[in-house]
Amino acid sequence: MTSRQKKVWAISAWVVLHAILLSIGLWTPWKVDSNLYSVLPDAAEFKNISEAENALSVRSARNLTVLLGHESFDEAKAAAESLDSAFASDSALAETRLKVDESTMQQMRDFFFDYRYVLQGPDVRALLKNDDAAAVRELALQKVYGAFSLADLTRLQDDPFLLGAESFDYFTFHSPMMAGRFSLRDGVLAAEDSSVVYVMWSAALAEGTSSMASDGHVLQRLDRVLDSLQGVHQGLRVEKSGVPFHSYESSKNAQSEVAWISGVSVVAILLLLLWVFRSPIPIVCTLASIGVAVCAALSGTWAIFGSIHVFTFVFGTSVIGVSIDYAIHFFTERHNIFKGLLLGFMTTELSYVALTFAQFPLLRQMAVFSIVGLASSFATIMLLFPNLPLPVRQDTLPARLPGKFLAVYEALDRIVARRFAKVALLVVAIVALVPGILQLDIHTDMRSLYAMSDSLKRSEALNARLNNLGISANYLIVEGASVEELLQNEERLALRLESAKADSQVSGYLATSTYIPSVSVQRETFGGVQKLFRSPAYAELLKDLNLDSATAGGSSILAADTAPVFLTPDSKLPGSFNSIIDMLWIGKVGERFYSAVFPLHVASGFDVQKVAEGMPGVFAVSKMENVNATLTALSRLALLLVGAAYLVVVIVLALVYGFRQAIKVIRAPVIACLFIAAAFGYFGISFNFFAIVGVILTLGIGIDYTLFFKEGGSRNLKTTLAVMLSAATTLFSFGTLSLSSFVPVSTFGLSVLLGILCCFLLSPLSRR
Repeated sequence: MTSRQKKVWAISAWVVLHAILLSIGLWTPWKVDSNLYSVLPDAAEFKNISEAENALSVRSARNLTVLLGHESFDEAKAAAESLDSAFASDSALAETRLKVDESTMQQMRDFFFDYRYVLQGPDVRALLKNDDAAAVRELALQKVYGAFSLADLTRLQDDPFLLGAESFDYFTFHSPMMAGRFSLRDGVLAAEDSSVVYVMWSAALAEGTSSMASDGHVLQRLDRVLDSLQGVHQGLRVEKSGVPFHSYESSKNAQSEVAWISGVSVVAILLLLLWVFRSPIPIVCTLASIGVAVCAALSGTWAIFGSIHVFTFVFGTSVIGVSIDYAIHFFTERHNIFKGLLLGFMTTELSYVALTFAQFPLLRQMAVFSIVGLASSFATIMLLFPNLPLPVRQDTLPARLPGKFLAVYEALDRIVARRFAKVALLVVAIVALVPGILQLDIHTDMRSLYAMSDSLKRSEALNARLNNLGISANYLIVEGASVEELLQNEERLALRLESAKADSQVSGYLATSTYIPSVSVQRETFGGVQKLFRSPAYAELLKDLNLDSATAGGSSILAADTAPVFLTPDSKLPGSFNSIIDMLWIGKVGERFYSAVFPLHVASGFDVQKVAEGMPGVFAVSKMENVNATLTALSRLALLLVGAAYLVVVIVLALVYGFRQAIKVIRAPVIACLFIAAAFGYFGISFNFFAIVGVILTLGIGIDYTLFFKEGGSRNLKTTLAVMLSAATTLFSFGTLSLSSFVPVSTFGLSVLLGILCCFLLSPLSRR
């Protein structure tokens, strides 16, 4: 095969491989997964509820609330009306809610009147079950003749026991949803706090609207309108609450900071490379190889997993770091680099291959992304770059700085030439690192990774105080093969929650079955009402109320052909009642039905896991605790697997260089990782998932430095320049992220900064 044929074969092979990956990426639907449950292992419990929980989370994460406050109710209401008018027809919002129709209460009364024979609160149901008709009669008389009764008596002839009013009172005034300070005032919901009257405006993002910050986002437009309203209505207070505001604010801050930091680092890297190579061609080629590698990694990951998790993007930055390193080494040391690049590629890939053995889908996905991306980068450097016309002359590369850098290590070699000095240096290093490592806290807490702004913190506190719901972050998902089975499972769960309520563990709970009982309970209620109208108490009540027995409402329910109409969560419900069910009822997911049950105002000793123990179809959801525990376990497992991979790397390197030289090669990245751990221990920073991603990146990139020094020889200035450039670009591109106020980004950046800096300083010790 001629040289020309080899070039054609190499380029063709590269094109075919990447064309296949690109085709796969184009044919596969793109989906970015941000669901935290995706990080959890495929345990049966999580399989059963993750989709239902995700459906609930997606729905609730779209809701937002704005409280507009003023000392004057009229001013607050006018501002709220202006806000509602501005966004009433906005396509980015599924709905807006301000006005409460004056007929709403009457609709509720009509609804409970229509279903009075099947829908009653637990107190009345207990009286019916015990055939205590006299007590039901007394309740009716109190409503009719009581001094403070607000019962609607216009339907007394049709409903002498006032069962409709009884049901209305229980589900409206005794509902936990009515525990807050908001009340209907002039057609809007208003509440007072410290002499300020707040009017509630709420909305829900449309399904296609992301809460991530972007130009022209609806929340950006909302802020502008609110700012203008504060200019028009002097003294207007604006308080915002809801997940979309938190997502928008955190993503906006993160994007702004990362864009600024990345922009500065990219400019610095470009100027550095331009100064070294005196030509833009190596820069363009390097950027192109990074772009191709990232596209290949995305396509391969989408093809295998069908989606890509946001955490994979964080982990996948190693592709960028290694791609830059490979390109820099090619341009600085074009010849005799194959062995170093191949060994670096193999050892890094081994680390990621080890991660594919984990039982965590997320970790496997991260590994595949990096494996495909690094393979693409390596193929681009080895197959494509040698066939490109490159004008960079090797004799024009700067050599003074690499020479001075090596001179420091040559002087150090003379100082520690004696065995005693080397042992003493090793002891000092161990003494310095061990205490920090012993203080290390390997733990991931997602709550600590997001710092809420003072304004949002204040708004959420006010909203919680005015609504006074106290919904627990830990709740329960209930499952059933049918709607009826699900509601019955809920009712059994409610008995346990009532017991917890009696023990002051919770103040109450929200459940669909509280508002829409199972058909079996509704049938039992209907039967109890029939007995009620057959009892002597019915005739006595008619006499007390001076009603005509011939036209009274009891005749209809006692008719032989009377068939009750039972309620289900899919029944047509009045607006305010329907909003409660929408919050709780998840519906059919796959072949089964799901709902959520929320404990309210839980005590410190309340354990949602114990509540669910031994109850079929009931699952405790401690999402944040589950995710934190899993990410912590994931981090530890990743370290163990990479450690195991490094043992294989030692074997491979021992076959190439011998055992002593193999240890010499890997000691720099290993010591660098121990240095990261010790530093985090000394600083009291949690060694979380993002820090460990930085450790793995250090291991993957750092070993390349030592391998290049090993292959380059003791006075190879080109190798030294290449490693210096590689370290500088990595420190600029990743280390500067430690300046971010977004905790995951800064933690990751700090880990890479410490690790790569330490590894770079130690890597010359492996040279021949």
